[in-house]
Amino acid sequence: MGKGVAMRRAGVKRYFVASRLEGAAETIGVLNHGDEVSGLTCGQFSMIDILEHMVNEAGGQCDVCVSTWTAGIYDVERAASLAKNGNIRSTKWLIDRSMFSKSPQYSGPMIEAFGLQSFRDCKVHAKVTLVSSGAKRMVCRSSMNLNKNLQTEQFDISVCDEAYAFFHRWFDDLWQAAMPDASADHVFAEVFERFTAMRGKPDVLPWPSAREVGAGLNKASDIARRLGVT
Repeated sequence: MGKGVAMRRAGVKRYFVASRLEGAAETIGVLNHGDEVSGLTCGQFSMIDILEHMVNEAGGQCDVCVSTWTAGIYDVERAASLAKNGNIRSTKWLIDRSMFSKSPQYSGPMIEAFGLQSFRDCKVHAKVTLVSSGAKRMVCRSSMNLNKNLQTEQFDISVCDEAYAFFHRWFDDLWQAAMPDASADHVFAEVFERFTAMRGKPDVLPWPSAREVGAGLNKASDIARRLGVT
């Protein structure tokens, strides 16, 4: 992508929304082709909630690209549930390396849900989400990471082929630049190994015998004596 590239659009249908309590779907509403939605929140929902709403509004099988800096455990669980509901066909995640190297408890479950091939690590702080289906293409730019943050947040959603193409080209350039070579594959595999080791497996203990259970119980005579029963 060349230096100084910018996109300008005219004649769009622009909506402004603000909410303190409502969720993403209630705040954003229906997303039709050509819509521009600019919103403010108090942090009551995060980018993963917006992603879910965008996928629902896109309809059909969706291709998803997400650039973000970090995530929390709530959002990782939500992302994993999205992977299972059948509405997402493919995913690509550009996430800052700090999430992979410092937070295997968050990155590990995402790798488990989407697969190693769905991730690239690079120095990225831009929060951009792209959703494409046969019916719609949309892009969201936001101050939000995947994790919920109870502070003022903003977002802008464009349901527009032109806007989607502009940001998808940027995303694809970063994706290709962050392609791991043979010596860097361990960045992802090692983190996942750390996650599985951290999660571990519970020890399976044998059932105690009746004799062992009985040995830990008070004798009936001792209980009667304490109660004053003779």
